[in-house]
Amino acid sequence: MIVSFDFGIDLKEYANRGKNNSFPMLDCCPKCKCISHGNLHRNGYYWRFGITKDITIKIPICRIRCLNCRVSISILPDFLIPYFQHTIRTVLDLMQDLIQKRKTNHSRQLLRFYLVRYDRNLNWVHSFFIDIGYSNGLSSDRKKEAIKYLKMIRDFGESSFLRRSWGHLSTYFMAN
Repeated sequence: MIVSFDFGIDLKEYANRGKNNSFPMLDCCPKCKCISHGNLHRNGYYWRFGITKDITIKIPICRIRCLNCRVSISILPDFLIPYFQHTIRTVLDLMQDLIQKRKTNHSRQLLRFYLVRYDRNLNWVHSFFIDIGYSNGLSSDRKKEAIKYLKMIRDFGESSFLRRSWGHLSTYFMAN
């Protein structure tokens, strides 16, 4: 199970702090909702890459285990999309570059993968914004809609969007 958390810092600062980041202490298990004191234990770290346009850094991800339901919980920084190595800002930048036909140094296969996944989830993104009060219609021009929602995500705040949209329609941004 993954819990997105706002550390209030970027990838470089998170990497510099490493295991000394201010990892949250959860009050209850997100799965079983057990609130019994002492049931959630820090269960070490695993390492994954965080990638931006400029750097690739190996960072620690804190794991917590619930002794009641035995689930492992990963505390993922909110600038990372689950199961993706590129930060959300980098993914959005790459998609915008591709949509607007700007040159980039990334592989066309990776860019295409992100664009196809984003296009597949465009109705999900639209639904999220409708649920929080935006009353925009969805036109038949997919390119126009893709650009519009990229701008809306940026205006909303990439990390805030990722945290707040988590679990919307039982999934997350860029899910398969």
